[in-house]
Amino acid sequence: MSVKIKETDRPHIPCEHPDARMYYTLFKENVRRQIYKKSKYHKNDVKIKYVFTQENINLKEKCNLLTAYIAEAFEHYSVWDNSYAYYPGRPSQQTAKTDALEGVSRVLPTLAAWLHASKGNADGPKKMDGQPIDIENMLFTAFLAGTDPKHRGYWGELSSYDQKICESADLALALWLAKDFIWSKYSETQQEQIITWFKQINHCKTVDNNWHLFILKVQFVIKNLTGEDFIAHDKYARIKEFYVGEGWFRDGAKGNYDYYNAWGFHYSLYWLDQIDPDFDAPFIHKALSAHVATYRYFFTPKGIPFFGRSACYRLAAAAPLIAALDQNSSAITVGEAKRAFRMSLEYFIRNDALKYGAPTQGLFADDARLIDNYSGPASCFWSMRALNIALFCGGRINLWDSAEDLLPIELGDFEFDIDAIAAKVIGIAKTQEVVVIFKEDYTEDQNPYSRTLLTQSIQSKFKEMLTGRADRPKNNLLRKGVTCYSSKMGTFF
Repeated sequence: MSVKIKETDRPHIPCEHPDARMYYTLFKENVRRQIYKKSKYHKNDVKIKYVFTQENINLKEKCNLLTAYIAEAFEHYSVWDNSYAYYPGRPSQQTAKTDALEGVSRVLPTLAAWLHASKGNADGPKKMDGQPIDIENMLFTAFLAGTDPKHRGYWGELSSYDQKICESADLALALWLAKDFIWSKYSETQQEQIITWFKQINHCKTVDNNWHLFILKVQFVIKNLTGEDFIAHDKYARIKEFYVGEGWFRDGAKGNYDYYNAWGFHYSLYWLDQIDPDFDAPFIHKALSAHVATYRYFFTPKGIPFFGRSACYRLAAAAPLIAALDQNSSAITVGEAKRAFRMSLEYFIRNDALKYGAPTQGLFADDARLIDNYSGPASCFWSMRALNIALFCGGRINLWDSAEDLLPIELGDFEFDIDAIAAKVIGIAKTQEVVVIFKEDYTEDQNPYSRTLLTQSIQSKFKEMLTGRADRPKNNLLRKGVTCYSSKMGTFF
């Protein structure tokens, strides 16, 4: 099936075309990064890897310990009342300060979901060694500092096509998740300050793709907290124009079909549904259930057939499976979703997917070939999106206490087509391998040498270190013409 989507021109994005003034800012912020960055927090790296090798530790405890691992490192790296966090790693094409904002915006939803999950637990969240950790205060101070123009940790003004648009959505989600604990503790003046910062989103333009969902998420939270309705229904209508059927969205008129469907589109739509259950629930639920009906076949005990960009977000692959259960979908059982989620976490973490308190910049250990130029040291915390949903709804869907069901690949061979994205899915039980083959090329401009992962040159690496701006080759294999992807992931090595 081919769905024609109205095309729009890509706007001029300043960070993609830096001028001398921007390079000055990049250099200045890179120097500031060197001043404020902390030592690498490796205290719990061995411990968390050990946790995910142990069969006698249940999934709920593993998830709590994973969140504790993240929270402890955040406490170490954060500065200026938890408004920024300078994590170690390769920079993005944004400024170092924006990278540090991601160190907060992409971590707070996990901390807020953990706080939400721990309500009723008198002991509250704990560090990995069992000592208490004040997650509530982390969240409380972060929002107060980040939205105060007079504070050194101010998150700044929002402008069109700004990376802060993306980050504001995660910040808004964290505020909503933690609202029962912190919102009423702010004075009216403080609440107004926080909401005023988020309201800037209403005047921002974005690239014409999944970014429309960021603005919507912020607007949904504003409405939930204040009653003020700024919902951009035209942006939501545009998102639905990207829907091609069978649960799949194209990421913009010329975009990919890839795992952003899981951790971008359906993740955001799930939260819109949670914040306002009366908002187009029939479509949101139907689309997610349709996606999971075939997507569930992608999961194996040892990897997924990964295709597309943002490889470092891989731990979030199971997010739609858990979200569908919370929407009462019959497309998957709790036991199967639990097994897919657990095995996904274990497979990657056992193979070095966590280091220095954060997800590594790669599929397993750090791999500069797999880091997009828009990804910085903390971008990979989008890997926690499946964990966020599990913490949020795991209790009410009986995720923690249910027995596991075998995955489709463990039950037998299979072969079927996903016509909406022109893909064939093949599973071989004997080898425990799932293969996804696309029946159409993204590009005709290819040859045997072009269909490979390129390594960053020494000159580009030096430039990156000097300016603090990513200068890495683009390695989205879909865009290079690779059409076959195995759960054994050999394409990437």
